[in-house]
Amino acid sequence: MATAFKPSVERSFRERVDSEHGLVDRAIFTDDEVYRLELDRVFARAWLFMCHDSQIPNGGDFFQTFMGEEKVIVTRTKQGAVEVLLNACRHRGAAVCRAHSGNAASFMCAYHGWTYDLSGNLIGVPGLNELYAKSLDRKAWGLKKPAQVASYRGFIFATFDAAAPPLEQFLGAPGLAMIDKLADYGDIEVIPGVIRHRLKANWKIGMENDQDYYHVGITHASLFDAWGSSRSEVNKQYWDKNEGQTVYGEYGHIMDTMPGHYHTSIFPHMSLLTDLLQVVIVRHPKGPREMEMVYFSFVDRNASDEDKQKVIQRNIMRLGPSGMVEQDDGENWEFCTDGAGSQALRDMPFNYQMGLGDGVTLADGGAGYPVREGPRTTEEYARWRLQCWAEWMDAESWSDLEQNHSRLTVA
Repeated sequence: MATAFKPSVERSFRERVDSEHGLVDRAIFTDDEVYRLELDRVFARAWLFMCHDSQIPNGGDFFQTFMGEEKVIVTRTKQGAVEVLLNACRHRGAAVCRAHSGNAASFMCAYHGWTYDLSGNLIGVPGLNELYAKSLDRKAWGLKKPAQVASYRGFIFATFDAAAPPLEQFLGAPGLAMIDKLADYGDIEVIPGVIRHRLKANWKIGMENDQDYYHVGITHASLFDAWGSSRSEVNKQYWDKNEGQTVYGEYGHIMDTMPGHYHTSIFPHMSLLTDLLQVVIVRHPKGPREMEMVYFSFVDRNASDEDKQKVIQRNIMRLGPSGMVEQDDGENWEFCTDGAGSQALRDMPFNYQMGLGDGVTLADGGAGYPVREGPRTTEEYARWRLQCWAEWMDAESWSDLEQNHSRLTVA
């Protein structure tokens, strides 16, 4: 029998996520202490997507994003190197950059004027001679940087953890294949102007939605009605038990290859929707009950203006705060987060039991990773992701995580 679920800081996260019985402690989605530990053990350890090369093609170009809740600036120096800098002045912590993107020769804090170059070096201090008597060691007061920055096929990642394995090892064969799928569209570039909006929902609940085929015909019924499809037709399509394959990568990555859909996710918070939308979605945590969604739409830079415009129109129609699809999803994620925080239900777990025991693990067929074939509408993908999340949360270090994380094996 599964143990009772009680919010408790002392309990391990593997206990909270009972993947064997399909039960999940609802507190992991709303508890403040869990969230603070999550920032440290997930977002400060993992390789996080920063931006694409095409967003910073020239010296002085920059793009502002987040690592967990830390504001960072991705820059390209005049020498062509990529730098990731924490957007916090070393003097009093104020932001040194307030624009989402642009081109700059340097970054200046608007409070006291400390100024930094594109590599984060402190190059200007008002009153250095008069007020500091020339004694301030500027070399010691540059902007903080992540421990590692790396790129794969133009996708730039960073991690705060010096002990994290190399990027390509972290991604593994499934993660690399996910990026390859999008990069193989051609000489890809991000359409200028990313979509950003916030939801009062936990980021993990949003991430589950990418492979959730259970909700489609119900949540989006009005959309399919407008398109002339009945709910039964939609459910027949998405509830087919023998269509498609799924790859469960190490550390929580998921690659879903349902025909006509290629919904994949790189742990912890990066989703790639390629066949359908040519888009990357990043869900930044803003507390246990809020997240910021950022959408990057990709096109082949050599495509016609007409084809590029079609991608823009398709993504605007479906995604973001005005999208016909994600308005429905976002509302439900907020309801789920509210439900997770219920005091009256705090001892009652969420049910993740769909598909327990279903599915067969196949040989990789030369792809470099095992492939799971089985029901397409299942919650196995969600159990896998949360099981991996629990392993990140229980691990004391990267070494601990590397030795004790789950691996899918060939049957």
